Amino acid sequence: MDPLLLEKHLLAVPREYDSRRLGHRHGLLALTFLGMVFYYASRIALSISMVAMTVPLVRNTTFISSSTDVCPNPTATALNETGVESIINDSLPIQNVFSGYVESRKFNWDSETQGILHGSFFYGYLISQVPGGWIAHKFGAKKPFALCMLLTGILTLLSPLAVTTGGVWLFFAVRFTIGIFQGIIWPTVAALWSPWAPPLERGRLVSVSYSGTQLGTVFGMYVAGLLAHKFNWEAIFYCFGTLCIVWAVLWSFIAYDTPQQHPWISAEEREYITSSLSLYREKGLKLKTPRSVPWLKILTTLPLLVTFIVEFCYQYGFFTIVANLPTYLSNIHHFSLQSNGLISAMPYLVRWILTICSANLADWILVKKFCSRTTLRKSMSVFAFVTCGLCLVGVAYSGCNSTLAIALFTIGVGCSGAVFAGHVVAYSDMSVMYSSVLTGLGNGAGVISGIVAPYVVGVLTKGPNGQSIGNWQSVFLISAGLYALASVLYGGFATAKRQPWDKPTL
Repeated sequence: MDPLLLEKHLLAVPREYDSRRLGHRHGLLALTFLGMVFYYASRIALSISMVAMTVPLVRNTTFISSSTDVCPNPTATALNETGVESIINDSLPIQNVFSGYVESRKFNWDSETQGILHGSFFYGYLISQVPGGWIAHKFGAKKPFALCMLLTGILTLLSPLAVTTGGVWLFFAVRFTIGIFQGIIWPTVAALWSPWAPPLERGRLVSVSYSGTQLGTVFGMYVAGLLAHKFNWEAIFYCFGTLCIVWAVLWSFIAYDTPQQHPWISAEEREYITSSLSLYREKGLKLKTPRSVPWLKILTTLPLLVTFIVEFCYQYGFFTIVANLPTYLSNIHHFSLQSNGLISAMPYLVRWILTICSANLADWILVKKFCSRTTLRKSMSVFAFVTCGLCLVGVAYSGCNSTLAIALFTIGVGCSGAVFAGHVVAYSDMSVMYSSVLTGLGNGAGVISGIVAPYVVGVLTKGPNGQSIGNWQSVFLISAGLYALASVLYGGFATAKRQPWDKPTL
């Protein structure tokens, strides 16, 4: 079929169906969104639980009293003046001076060890990115999504047992395995919408689905802070593990891979979706998706390679913040666990709202034809990169002004939600047939930064005096520099045009 005719056919909408009507694709959207909330909450739970399960670092008195590189903490100063040792034995009950509860099951992990544990998830996550895209392409989204969420839930429930009986490396192994299963989930969402999303709704449906990760961060940070404050750090893992298992059971009974398989969808909605996607031609011939992936052509497409580099730069800054913001707020600005969870969640609530807004704005711009699809995707992502980078520069020089730091984090992280109307959804624009494969490759490139970023932060902030304003300044400036690089590369070399090798066959 001629590409121009195919494009026109893809945009055709049956007149007898009102596309604004709520249908089963919207029910699928709600369930997918909820799954992404629990998926991400279980992932980032370690950010808050790490603060709760490790011994607070108490610096020596001389450094605290003489250095201008540390924000004042009256509680810690008072403790040192009474002669409390700077190294606390983790076999003794620890009084958490920030939240007020007594907890004995804490660990003396330095910042480098914590960085390794934060990165453990991403070692497994990286391994399964490309296989995850292939699995979703081959078997559909329903079964892989359900199975991976079920296994994520089980392993999350077992995490407290692993860390208390096997120590650091067994906990590392559990987080590594969770990463393998969760790495399959992200590309399955792209595969899910290939047969379900009409072209003019694709950006909105994909963006809203992925925006569940933003609300998952909000939910995870806030609930984890409450659970750690009211109960203990183990409760965080028990809560999120249970939610993943319950969701997997619901998904298994409600979700279907295609409109044709769905037993309750109306004939009108099914025809609307399949016609707009050109899955059926007028004579009833079915278009088949080729099962062989054109790997060489994909890996030699310059705009895609640029996007993969951009993914690394963008995700480096994102993982630096999401994994370490609670630690930064605790060690530099001395927030309590409960306040830490709430404040750490706030930027991601704004990000979720702006993700929804940017997705709807992008679809409206496409309908009105104000600019090309490529210009739109570039504008959204570059706006996110520049804003977040500038805000991180501001945080780096905010010193002990906690209000300013929180405001800048909120603005920067919030505006980064525009990427979900930018390069994140551009994979589906560039390829209808292999969107899950491209998403897996791109996410894999980004996940490498999830390994690198926590380790770099751990090294930069290691030692009794490592938690200083100057060291965290270096952390944030590195991320800001990578955002600047991402802006130049994506603005200059990216595209959202459908690629020549993405062709259906009869």
